[in-house]
Amino acid sequence: MIAMRNILVIDDDAETRDTMKIYLSGASVVTLAKSGREALMYVQQQRFDVILLDIEMPIMNGFQTLEQLRNLKECINTPVVMLTGKSDKFSVMNSMAMGVDGYLLKPVEKQALLDAVEEVCSKKKQIEDRKTVLAIDDDMTYLKQINGFLQEYYNVIMINSTKLALDYLTNHVPDVILLDYQMPLYNGVALISIIRQNESYQNIPFIILSGALSKEALLGFYPYEPFACLVKPVDKQVLIDKVREAIVWKQEREDVE
Repeated sequence: MIAMRNILVIDDDAETRDTMKIYLSGASVVTLAKSGREALMYVQQQRFDVILLDIEMPIMNGFQTLEQLRNLKECINTPVVMLTGKSDKFSVMNSMAMGVDGYLLKPVEKQALLDAVEEVCSKKKQIEDRKTVLAIDDDMTYLKQINGFLQEYYNVIMINSTKLALDYLTNHVPDVILLDYQMPLYNGVALISIIRQNESYQNIPFIILSGALSKEALLGFYPYEPFACLVKPVDKQVLIDKVREAIVWKQEREDVE
């Protein structure tokens, strides 16, 4: 039996919401939200496979809603397809810059909608089968850049706070951790010391990414054996190479054990 997909539709227009539900019914369980604020409540109550998000909404538009959604651990990496009546360059470019997974113009045709959902779900399945890189940095703009560098090769989990990182690590074991040194609550050294207390994370290589690595900071990391230290802004190919080397190193270490 094929599992039903769980889809969240966020749109302030009641007719659009109802039409989307009719189009998607049969192969999906559809939840409707009339505002970004209502959507934020739903995503903390259940897991969604895809989010369909209208750009033009009052109070909190689609871009603002997306920013809020990406700050929640429940849907940091949930595929998002933007819906809009506009085809202007700004809307398209801003959607792509924010890392959305698709873009559909209203009024949306049924087959185009079904194709978009199928595409993002298939891509998500392919990504889940890849090695996972956990990128931790309080700067979401920089995380998006890192994601752009690595998403072709790895499943990149972007987390912009140490608390969310620790929450994620409660139930997940990534293959590599990219870690910023300067962060609120815990700096990189404090965070890696907490992570290393869990035996499951002893062999996970971590790479430090920082714009300011003093001698004192490097000495703080030294007991935890960082795989590499890279200074921001990091070169794309250098990062790709280091992540690949770290994964090989981890595999070889596990093979010996």
